[in-house]
Amino acid sequence: MKDIVVPYPRKFLPKQKEVFDASKKKKFILYSGAYGAGKTLLLSHVVMTNCMQYPKSLWFVGSQTVPMLRDTVVRTFIEEVDLYQESINKVKSGLPNEKKYLLDVKICKQWKPSIMSFKFFNDSEVLFRSCDEPSKFKSLNLDGFAIDEPVDIDEQVFLMLQGRLRGNHTKNRMAIMVGNPSGRTNWVYQTFFEKKKENPKRYKDYHVVQTTTYDNSFLPMDYIKNCENNFDEDYARRYLYGEWGSFEGQVYKDFKMDKHVGSFKNTECAYHIAGFDDGTRNPACLLVVGIDRDNNMFIKEEMYESGLVDSEKADKIYWLNERYKGFRKIYCDPSALSMIQALKNKRLRVDGADNDITSGISKLKSFFKNDIVHIDKSCKNLIKEIESYRYEKDKFSKNLTELPIKKNDHGCDALRYSITAFNPFRERRKCIGLFR
Repeated sequence: MKDIVVPYPRKFLPKQKEVFDASKKKKFILYSGAYGAGKTLLLSHVVMTNCMQYPKSLWFVGSQTVPMLRDTVVRTFIEEVDLYQESINKVKSGLPNEKKYLLDVKICKQWKPSIMSFKFFNDSEVLFRSCDEPSKFKSLNLDGFAIDEPVDIDEQVFLMLQGRLRGNHTKNRMAIMVGNPSGRTNWVYQTFFEKKKENPKRYKDYHVVQTTTYDNSFLPMDYIKNCENNFDEDYARRYLYGEWGSFEGQVYKDFKMDKHVGSFKNTECAYHIAGFDDGTRNPACLLVVGIDRDNNMFIKEEMYESGLVDSEKADKIYWLNERYKGFRKIYCDPSALSMIQALKNKRLRVDGADNDITSGISKLKSFFKNDIVHIDKSCKNLIKEIESYRYEKDKFSKNLTELPIKKNDHGCDALRYSITAFNPFRERRKCIGLFR
């Protein structure tokens, strides 16, 4: 059988070939692709190739929901298996009769759509599962796993699957993840980019292959032109150029890491204010905001903790108030009446904040656009939230609404509260006068 060659049914792009090469030596591979990068197709072939090469291996293939898994991943996988079967059958038909038996291979031994389990001719098996609950993977001993659109999946699922990667049927147990880029605050970017950059030795088995739509020479000639004509700048950056940190519906589009984040803790300021968003099970967040003589805002420090009772939060805020020689005012979540009273009991100057979300966001948008807001790099939670803060979509029309998604927004709310009475354009002369 060594002299019989079955050609691969697909021609792969250079970036896709890089993934195949990396899969022989790396443990965790991220194929970050724009539109037309062949992400799901590549995932299918990496899984299929490993399963056919190593008998009795067990692979997990997951996506966020069952419909996404069934309609995209499973459909593509079955189509690519059929395509490979056609390639085998074609070669077999050209063999002499006495050699045809050498390719008596039916790739699919068993396919159970009801439980989404695919078994190969050599008893390798692929389990297709949704990734909504990590505990369902506890008993698996995997030789590999694949995740479609990992940004939409909780990090705990990835960690749980990592712990299941202990099969013994392959030379290199590995995982592949494919998907569109997103913001830089999610666990995928943090793991494959930030953590790897900070600790390359520890993350040496993590490999990223980034693509753009322009890398795919197989796309129709008018496809890219049509995308360029119809995508706005943000959409194009993510879905054509494959950039991380840019996505549809971002609230503060003018926020730029290189422009608005730096070392500002020791910046001289005329006075300090604070914004506070209450929480117990969710994090409570207080932001220390300095205002300089030119009416620029400097977010110098964040208190960001969960599990604290009112007295503990009040003690921490009192200490920060002393450190900054007294906040001119603490603007607090107006619904947190017990916390407002706890702060008043400590003789701190506190008021309920303006909780008009749309007007507050509008003000902050103008502040970012005019480079009034500056955030110290130590405020990591606030920075992550600003990058991922985006508008909610209407359930029926799928259009963006005027309200942001209520998730991981404690720092964003505290920042919005802090500007309740601050108008840098109206008060500029008054503030400058403090220094004359």
